[in-house]
Amino acid sequence: MTNQEIINGLYLELLFVAVILIGILFINNIVLYKQKLKDRISIMLLTSVVLGCFEILWAFCEGHPNLRALTYIGACGYMILFVIFTVLLNRYIFFRFNRLPKSKWANILFYIVPPVIFSVLCVTTPWTHWFVSVDEAGVLTEETSFDTLFTPLVIIYVLVAVLAALSYAVKGSRTDHATKRIAYNMIVFGVLTPAFYIMEIVLLDVNSKYLALNLAVSVAMVYLTTNVSTHTLLETRAKVEATEADLRIGTQIQTSMLPLTFPAFPDRPEFDIHASMDPAKEVGGDFYDFFMIDDDHLALVIADVSGKGIPAALFMMSSKIFINDHTLIGGTPAEILERVNKLVCANNDANMFVTVWLGILEISTGKLTTSSAGHEYPMLNLNGKYKLFKDKHGMAIGVMSLAKYTNTEIQLKKGDSIFVYTDGVAEATDENNQLFGTDRTLEALNSIPEDSSQKDVLLGVRAAVDAFVKDAPQFDDLTMLGLRYNGPQETDSTEAQL
Repeated sequence: MTNQEIINGLYLELLFVAVILIGILFINNIVLYKQKLKDRISIMLLTSVVLGCFEILWAFCEGHPNLRALTYIGACGYMILFVIFTVLLNRYIFFRFNRLPKSKWANILFYIVPPVIFSVLCVTTPWTHWFVSVDEAGVLTEETSFDTLFTPLVIIYVLVAVLAALSYAVKGSRTDHATKRIAYNMIVFGVLTPAFYIMEIVLLDVNSKYLALNLAVSVAMVYLTTNVSTHTLLETRAKVEATEADLRIGTQIQTSMLPLTFPAFPDRPEFDIHASMDPAKEVGGDFYDFFMIDDDHLALVIADVSGKGIPAALFMMSSKIFINDHTLIGGTPAEILERVNKLVCANNDANMFVTVWLGILEISTGKLTTSSAGHEYPMLNLNGKYKLFKDKHGMAIGVMSLAKYTNTEIQLKKGDSIFVYTDGVAEATDENNQLFGTDRTLEALNSIPEDSSQKDVLLGVRAAVDAFVKDAPQFDDLTMLGLRYNGPQETDSTEAQL
């Protein structure tokens, strides 16, 4: 085997390595770094892969008389793609530095006209032999016009980009660290490309025509894109971690706004109350509330805001404050919901809404007055068994300012209880997209011993939901509130005599 054959084989191997390396980097950019295919770096990498394939075709077919057409295709495709690549690289750098020409005609003259003219000349080369020619033996010869047009055109686009990077690195914004890094990486790209090309000349043969400019560019591209993508990934990860930290604080703030549930009112034996909320995301749109209006009246609230996440959580907090404040001002549940609805509608640019169930328990008599703004039907246990109680529904809060609401009175006796919840309970879904439903909720409630605390009641329902959905993800906030009425507090006989 001659030295030239060894060089030829080594050249092809290096080209294959370059194409595979850039191809892996392209896939990495899409899969690992989550960049879109239309992203500028992704397009550059894809162009580099196709460019390398054309060069491999050129090198593999050259010297074979029967493959002259493929030799032309490989050589011309290589030249066209190389110019397009350098144009993309130049535009990427100027785009990141915000230095692209403002004029449409300037962009056309610099970025479109030269590549189009060059492409047309390349396509016609098999007939005109403008840039290259392939003899009967299949050997390709580069014409003088190749070196006088192709090489200067490529150098202009790359050199202008490197000079722009150098200028930005020296004079650019001190605060835009990401763009500064790209400038430094582009400068290294501009150094690596000729350095690697010179190394090829020294290692292969100074007189050899097998000098892979594309290989030198590929090595520099690996450096450039890996650094840019890695920094982008790290910056994105830092932003995600900061957002997660904010969400954790938001969860703490949201949780702190909810009343303590166990024991909620240790000095009030007339009732047993417990509530729970499990958001589908870090923060949720559901909420519950219970508080004493006065010594003889207990307010109960459960609500479900449209949507999930941070917007729902913000809407939830404002709605909770409105309901709490207006309940303390006084009025029936229906009157309170009407006032709150008008306030919410007046400042609801996001067009969100919230379903609310509001109850006021008169502790001394057991009379529970409720009103529903489009919320789920409550479940009542008035005779030892839970049943669905279909109270009258009004429109959800935030939909229409003129909405009206209706009061419903429920007389609780000693031992009676009520269970209210958000749709995250009944609409919990298993792996087969089957809903837990109200029937299973009632079944779960009625399977719990009658003397259980309300905390155990809620834990029992949640266990039934978890057993049903199994490993299926939670899609909605899951909130429950349970109340058992124990009757008015008995007075000692001595206190009665006094």
